[in-house]
Amino acid sequence: MGIQGLNSSSATGLSANNPPSPPFDNTRDTRYFFPSAGHGEALSRLLFLAEDRNMGMGLLTGEIGSGKTLLRTVLHARINTETHVRVSIENSLLGFDDLLLEIVSQIRGERLLPSDCADRYTRLSIFKRLLTDQVAAQGRHLVILLDEAQLIALDDLDAIKSLTNITSERQNFLTLILIGQPELRTRLRQLPQVDQRISLRFHLTALSPDETAEYVAHRLRTAGYQGEFPFTEEALDLLYRASRGIPREINRVCKIGLDHVLNEQLDRFTETTLSAVVEDLRRHGGLFEAGADPL
Repeated sequence: MGIQGLNSSSATGLSANNPPSPPFDNTRDTRYFFPSAGHGEALSRLLFLAEDRNMGMGLLTGEIGSGKTLLRTVLHARINTETHVRVSIENSLLGFDDLLLEIVSQIRGERLLPSDCADRYTRLSIFKRLLTDQVAAQGRHLVILLDEAQLIALDDLDAIKSLTNITSERQNFLTLILIGQPELRTRLRQLPQVDQRISLRFHLTALSPDETAEYVAHRLRTAGYQGEFPFTEEALDLLYRASRGIPREINRVCKIGLDHVLNEQLDRFTETTLSAVVEDLRRHGGLFEAGADPL
């Protein structure tokens, strides 16, 4: 499929039953996961943390748009369900009691209402029973992934940490992985009793210029593109400077750029094409301030 075979709003899929999304949409399609040096290492370390079973807590941080949520989705998919029970919470704008209710619901595989277990004692009792009967008794291990964890109140973070205290003499029953923006590290330093429990830490950084090109090529191939890489060197240089290697910003520029390329029936992305996109995004506040990195 050439560049004109791609559609900015509906891609022609590699599989009729499970087609990929358009190449530059911000989706959680794990096929679009790009294992850059940083993202690949983060995934490897977090899988090790889960498989080790005795490291307690892990921490993944990264700037907005750096790919934390897609990495969490890939991590969740790659954790072995025969040996582990997975809980993945996408938004942590909840207090401890509500987070506990969500954790219990996911372990049970059915939605519990607050009225089903109205107080903290009841929810903790159900959680401990599930942890014992459905996890430990079957030789499995619970992994809890908490995304957007910088939103959790300090008292609730302390309470969540206490779940890792539920162990036997010989093994830990659960691993807790906190995922969030850089300020999460600052918040944790206010809670030494939580911060000291974190056995593994990783911070996602932006892509390098070479990785930016590889990232774009990967997304195009996943969407079905075939042929020569449709970016000029000048366009790539501009893309990297405008996005600063942040995957979400790369997608933003390329999605609009692809629409322009298709409408004009062009066969590649040029500096002129992307320059118009970048200037328009900056003019309307949809990209980094122009003054911070003038074209």
